[in-house]
Amino acid sequence: MKRQNVRTLSLIVVTFTYLLVGAAVFDALESTNEVEESKRLEAEEKDLRSKYNITREDYERITQLSIQLKPHKAGTQWKFAGSFYFATTVITTIGESFMCANIEPDSFDGIC
Repeated sequence: MKRQNVRTLSLIVVTFTYLLVGAAVFDALESTNEVEESKRLEAEEKDLRSKYNITREDYERITQLSIQLKPHKAGTQWKFAGSFYFATTVITTIGESFMCANIEPDSFDGIC
């Protein structure tokens, strides 16, 4: 096998191993908290439904409405400033590789 192929395969294996270890650590740290939070929220939902005598269907509808309304409580999302920021982000993050395509690898200093 060529040296370049061995290097590429090694980088892929190391990256994949890094991702697996990171996922295992994150799962070990966060999974118990997530289960406890889920149980707490389910108990709170049950208490609210029994306290106000709300059916499951009505509770689900109220939940969906509150989720849909949340973005609108801060005001109009697409004002000029927000739109300008979005357009700037699109321009500055997409297509950079095309700007650097003509640069020789040995002369690249990190700036195109």
